[in-house]
Amino acid sequence: MGILLASLWLTMGCTPAERDSAQAQPSGRGRSQEEGDRPIIVDVAIAEAQTRGRELNYSGTTQPLQRVSLRARSDGQLLNLNADVGDPVFQGQILAEVEDTLLLSELAASESEVSVRQAEVEEARNESIEAQFRVAELQAELEQAQVDSRRLKDLAGEGAVPRRDAELAQTRVRTLEQQLQSAQEQVRIRDRAITSAQQRVGAQEALVDGVRQRLSYTDVSSPLNAVVLERLLEPGDIVQTGDIILELGDFSEVEVRIEIPDRDRSQISLGQSVDVRLDAFPNQAFSGQVSRIFPNADPVARLIPVQITLRNPQVPDGQLGGGLLARVSLNSSSQQVVMVPAQALELSTSDSDTIFIVEGNDNETTVSARPVELGEQEDGQVEILSGLAPGEQFIVRSDRPLQDGQTVRRSVLSENNSENNSDNN
Repeated sequence: MGILLASLWLTMGCTPAERDSAQAQPSGRGRSQEEGDRPIIVDVAIAEAQTRGRELNYSGTTQPLQRVSLRARSDGQLLNLNADVGDPVFQGQILAEVEDTLLLSELAASESEVSVRQAEVEEARNESIEAQFRVAELQAELEQAQVDSRRLKDLAGEGAVPRRDAELAQTRVRTLEQQLQSAQEQVRIRDRAITSAQQRVGAQEALVDGVRQRLSYTDVSSPLNAVVLERLLEPGDIVQTGDIILELGDFSEVEVRIEIPDRDRSQISLGQSVDVRLDAFPNQAFSGQVSRIFPNADPVARLIPVQITLRNPQVPDGQLGGGLLARVSLNSSSQQVVMVPAQALELSTSDSDTIFIVEGNDNETTVSARPVELGEQEDGQVEILSGLAPGEQFIVRSDRPLQDGQTVRRSVLSENNSENNSDNN
């Protein structure tokens, strides 16, 4: 049985004398003492859950899929700037040129230094070759000296030559061995000198590559297909590394950022289709999709950022741009909600959102004031998010303001659980 509320005034459930008294006396705190003692007449209804879907509406602002700040990567004077606000640009297109005179001079000096380092490598290699030749000569002399020393030693043992000759031959062997060790050490020194010189060449070549890389930075090119959003410098300006020259935006897709209350989070999912309308094009409707739901809500406002993406459609003057007011709407899934007449929330003397609950089916009973959380309002009905459950009895109308714990009398128009159950049976 739905909530049936008659349009007749509550006093129909009263005696004629009570109705005359009610018409003659104002309601509220100015009542007479006799009226204050009279039971309060109320209409009671039973809360029921209703299945309803609702349209969720939010507003946001259009923005490009990607926004890029095109920055200078070298110092110097800005010579050329080949794009202005609103111009379409393409990936790899050179949009600006920075002076490169100083870098060209630095490159020439660096390349000259590479030649010097390479000459040092060649010199070290020549010295190493000479040292290797000397080692080979000493090895040959040592081998011959060793043969002569053995022969003279044998002859001295036979008495054919003086022993002194054999001793001199042995001394020469030891001298050549020392000279050979020294020559071999010189070869190792020369080899280390070659390695060191080669490392210096490599370091200098790296410097040259760095200068060449910096020279390439004097041509500033677009990293993507985009539209120029802002031009911050002009030809002739002196720029430093990191200065923003142009702001670019990729409008192949348009994003709309909205913020939803946390209580609507369950109604939105990734990939969900939404309708988008723009004030700039009131006669056109656009279709978008939920592309991102951010994990963190604002801890104060309890709002969750949600990103809507739509393909950039053709509009009368080309494509959609950024900064346009967008209105996003979607239909939520059907859910069970409790709706009450708005007047049921106007009976309390306090400023908070309060509804009055009655228990039992007695003709006279006491009321309990209960705070409630409100949702949307529609056609004189208010959604109760919390504080009132289906099946509970609440007061719809009263002939006087109510307070917690007051005694009331049901009107003849009131619903009760026993009647509700009998009707259902």
